[in-house]
Amino acid sequence: MKIYLTLSKKSLAVILAALLIVIILCAQYMSSLASEIDGSTHYKRITYLKSVKLFVSDSDFLKKDIIIPKKFSPFFEQYNNLQKKSGFDLKKHKGKSATVYSYPLGSSQTVNLIVIEGEIIGGDVSENKADGEIKGLIKGTL
Repeated sequence: MKIYLTLSKKSLAVILAALLIVIILCAQYMSSLASEIDGSTHYKRITYLKSVKLFVSDSDFLKKDIIIPKKFSPFFEQYNNLQKKSGFDLKKHKGKSATVYSYPLGSSQTVNLIVIEGEIIGGDVSENKADGEIKGLIKGTL
């Protein structure tokens, strides 16, 4: 027994458009998953830093709990612009608790990673002096 289904051009166009939308949404979802950088363990944070060509001591780091401000000051807006240039955006995390892991990079610089729920959401390389320069990290997956 054969069953034939007849579709008008309009019906076919609607079905194809819906299918295209589903494919785009799935691709965006998968892309967002792939863009997460696992910072859930010390080893994974060190591995990430190595992947962006930053080589730090495997044992020496400081850990500090912070809260991403709900309202950004001018300084924090400037800092977030640095994050955006690096592929991160802290505005998505306003008001959330985070942990900053700081690793010495030689004697004059520190690498800071901002982590929420095991995901690296930002970071910087800063000079160890009061008026020191702050540089963004490059967001890249391993």
